[in-house]
Amino acid sequence: MDPLAAQAYTVLRDRIVRLEISPGSMISENSLGAELGLSRTPVREALKRLEREYLVSIMPRRGIVVTQVDLQSQIQLLEMRRGIELRLILRAAERASPQQRAAMQALVPGMAEMALAGDLQGYVALDAKFDAIVEAACANRFLTDAMRPVHALIRRYWQTQDGSQGMKDALLLHFEIVKAAAEGNGEGVRTAMATLCDATEKYIVSQLS
Repeated sequence: MDPLAAQAYTVLRDRIVRLEISPGSMISENSLGAELGLSRTPVREALKRLEREYLVSIMPRRGIVVTQVDLQSQIQLLEMRRGIELRLILRAAERASPQQRAAMQALVPGMAEMALAGDLQGYVALDAKFDAIVEAACANRFLTDAMRPVHALIRRYWQTQDGSQGMKDALLLHFEIVKAAAEGNGEGVRTAMATLCDATEKYIVSQLS
């Protein structure tokens, strides 16, 4: 991806995920280009990638709209977590170098603190660092490429739940995955992932009913 397009993509993705650009909002290429100081070409490329990742919908002759947070899609994404994300983290836990394992372990105290406090923004910031270590340790670009857009969609959903008990419970359950991975405990990763996915599915289903 062109560096300017990558810059536009990162800025727009993060704003959408943090709900700074609300679901259902219309987006203008011209306005975004002016705001970011970029021409339409990199902005358009960024928006096409965001469309492939289900964060925007490009409608010919109508405009560009930020997608809604869809609960049914979140349940479908849990299948990715139970399969691809589990494999990704297991591989990282197995293959991590001493330096990578130390970097994971260095994140554990801060993530524990944020999870206990129910601080979603602080937790997500550290979780992004954890994901970067996992990607490097796993060394399988097919797994990491598959999970990047999934992480964005999942994080946006939890932003809509910020402050809820379900969100606080999810942080604590997710932390158990991080802790197990940092310890190189593959069975612990499996158990923690299953527990998180089961609890998340139950929570989302309760919102649908």
